[in-house]
Amino acid sequence: MGNKRKPKPKDYQKVVRILHNLDRKYRSDKDQKKRKEVEKLVELVRQACQSSLIPLTSHVALHLLSYYKESGQFDRGLEFWDWLSKKDESALNPVYAGAAIELLAVYGAGIDYCEDVYERTLAQQRDISSQYYLSPGAIIPDRSKAVTIKGTSLGLLQGILSARLFYGRWQRSYLTLDTAFMLRPTQIVPRVLDLFVHERPIFEALPVFFMYCRGGNAVPKVTLSAILNSLKGLSSLDSDYSVKIQLIRAMFDIVEAYVGSAGSLDTIHLNIITSAVCSVMPPQPSAKIINMADGSKDIAATVLALFAKLVKVFAQQDAPPNQVTFEEIISKALLLQYPNIADVALQDMTALGMMPRESIRYLLTLTSKAAVLQDQELMNTAWACIGRPNVFKSGGDPDLRDVAAAARGCGLESSVENQLQSLAPERLSQASSTVRSVEQNKMESFSVRKLEHEPPSTDQVHAFGELCSEISRILLRMNSAQPGKFRDFLQYPVDQSAILKWPDVAEEAWQRRLYDELTLEKNHKESDPALVDSLNQTEDAVPALSDTGFRFDELRYVNWKAINSLLIQAEAWERRVESSTDTAIKEQKALPKAKASSRQSGATAIRSPLTIRQLEAFQRDVQAEQARHMTEEKWRNRVLRLRDPNYDSRSSTDTTSLT
Repeated sequence: MGNKRKPKPKDYQKVVRILHNLDRKYRSDKDQKKRKEVEKLVELVRQACQSSLIPLTSHVALHLLSYYKESGQFDRGLEFWDWLSKKDESALNPVYAGAAIELLAVYGAGIDYCEDVYERTLAQQRDISSQYYLSPGAIIPDRSKAVTIKGTSLGLLQGILSARLFYGRWQRSYLTLDTAFMLRPTQIVPRVLDLFVHERPIFEALPVFFMYCRGGNAVPKVTLSAILNSLKGLSSLDSDYSVKIQLIRAMFDIVEAYVGSAGSLDTIHLNIITSAVCSVMPPQPSAKIINMADGSKDIAATVLALFAKLVKVFAQQDAPPNQVTFEEIISKALLLQYPNIADVALQDMTALGMMPRESIRYLLTLTSKAAVLQDQELMNTAWACIGRPNVFKSGGDPDLRDVAAAARGCGLESSVENQLQSLAPERLSQASSTVRSVEQNKMESFSVRKLEHEPPSTDQVHAFGELCSEISRILLRMNSAQPGKFRDFLQYPVDQSAILKWPDVAEEAWQRRLYDELTLEKNHKESDPALVDSLNQTEDAVPALSDTGFRFDELRYVNWKAINSLLIQAEAWERRVESSTDTAIKEQKALPKAKASSRQSGATAIRSPLTIRQLEAFQRDVQAEQARHMTEEKWRNRVLRLRDPNYDSRSSTDTTSLT
């Protein structure tokens, strides 16, 4: 036998990384047994590290701390951190310090302690560049070049950003985000966007999303799903039909930007979009001919054409439809009395082999359709399906209450007894008792009857037609996009819809002047030679380009403007929340229901719900206040105040109890 190779430190790093990823997989699969096995192995690694049996590298510490945070084992994580920080307090490593800060913040150790760990980590680095370039307002000698700075760690920035967001330090959070985008506008880790999506209002998270897309930064599928679901939720909360239409239009803008930044779509995104479009389909009008905005005279034909394009484009983006996609279309079409849409969807579904005609879902769809159409022949077909031997072998027997109720809903009770004779003996007693129960108790909750709807107004139909036309234009652009390929956002920009876009009262010339003043080296004292030595920039005279077509200097400028807007709207939003809370307390009223962030575990941030109409009113008020006698000097002073790291932005939300 040959000599065995002695394990190297990187081998142990690989082992811990694999264990960390396995826990993520098993947690996603909800496999607790395997997670327990991983937990035992992780503990063996930790004990071996603390006993010096295996080398403790910075990346091993990083994965252990992240594992404890994500798995909710805070006590063990804090115990390990306590040992790690005392082991060699003079050598806190930025590679794992960021993960430690996030663990401490989620646990609820307090923002002051998190800030102290951050500051000590920076101060203990040998290279002064970390302290300078990770601080707000740091100047890059050449804004048009990509940079690599010795000693800097975006992981450390991510950690302190997490803590600041969790504890409501919105102003310092945005300054941290500004630093990250100034240093590496095309290399921001996905976790940062995820933090803003779950910790800040959606109208603040969206500009950050578009900053990601403009720079070609990776956006995880699950984050896109969270954004789309947030907008879909807002749409369901708002009773104004025009607002619903605008929100769904915004969802398509987001999907287009995501695809343009080489994002990989998934079937779940198609299903969210399909459900949103279905939610605004107007009911079948009593008049046969309605003038649609796109020139079509048939709502059903317009909807069918739209869904055909939608399914085709998503399929080309490697996100084909599944059973849920078609069921959403069929159920909504039946509800709104579009039997021809349901027919086409059923045919397509069956043709794609997604649903055997004898499946339970298909049977219940048939009975629902028969009830809406009052079609006795179709109901007879459904009952005949029940009687076939082994027809439900894969899915189990259907709930015959649904079937019988559907029969009652379309007045087919008289034919039910005859159909029961086709059932196998063991099913007969169940079915008979079910039908008797239906007849005795009326089974109102199970009845599927023809629903009456208010006929849609001309404005409603027109607005829906406009939406279909807009969606068709977006899908046409997406149709030319290759999966995984970047779009030239400079030539073909995509921006968030006006309904969620913050009003900007500053003139372009004002913004450019202040940007140059703050970011050009010639406007400041001569740089420390040590800082210049730590900065690696390409020597090529040609400015660096992002994969999305932006020169780095222009990309940094656009991001800088976005941060200014976010700082201004966040300040206005926090003041609104604080004022509403104070008013409720004074009037001894219950505080508005708040939504907890969907963080995996640990500390929770609070976000007050807001309808779009409230948001629009809020934006108008702030815009009016900003525009009132606004001058360049006033705007400049406001931006400088908000960009001052010593500005105390804390409000009532900063002291939110972390539980």
